[in-house]
Amino acid sequence: MTNPWSATTRLTLFLVLSLTLAACAGNVNAPSAPPSRTNISSLPSAAVAQANLNDPAAAALTKAISARRAEKGLPPLVNDATLSRAAATHSTDMALRGFFGHYNPDGQGPKERVLALAPDSKNIIVGENVITVQGQSFAVMSPELLADALVSRWIASPPHRKNIEDKTYRRSGIGIARKGEQIWATEVFAAP
Repeated sequence: MTNPWSATTRLTLFLVLSLTLAACAGNVNAPSAPPSRTNISSLPSAAVAQANLNDPAAAALTKAISARRAEKGLPPLVNDATLSRAAATHSTDMALRGFFGHYNPDGQGPKERVLALAPDSKNIIVGENVITVQGQSFAVMSPELLADALVSRWIASPPHRKNIEDKTYRRSGIGIARKGEQIWATEVFAAP
């Protein structure tokens, strides 16, 4: 009996499932929770120096997230420069140091990164979505197609979708990093 699935279909299905699971699994070498004392006074210097605050995919992703929120009767998120810097630095840090997750190898999580940039924001509520995709098909996508692909993956994951559709979040910042054919995206949400 022959297999009804072509090799291309099987490979595509395998890649989609692998990337979807990778988006939530994180790196086993990165801490799953912050240590008892975490640096909130600075961010990793190499990531700060190399963070790209002007990747066109970030603007396209902001637009795609706003469209999703509009479908749910929610206002668009206001782009916040501090949150964008925190997101871009985290995406770049993941690319440079080879980890994936909400906490970097130093134990800094989303709130710690925001506090390093805005120390007076101690009462801020912070959420974060991270994702990485890899392959030539992603690397050559237009910013709009890449944004749609990333949002589709986040929406398919209940915790990520919850952040996108959370009515308490009013601001966000998005950061993209690229290394070869791999792309990392971070969105940091904040309230109030």
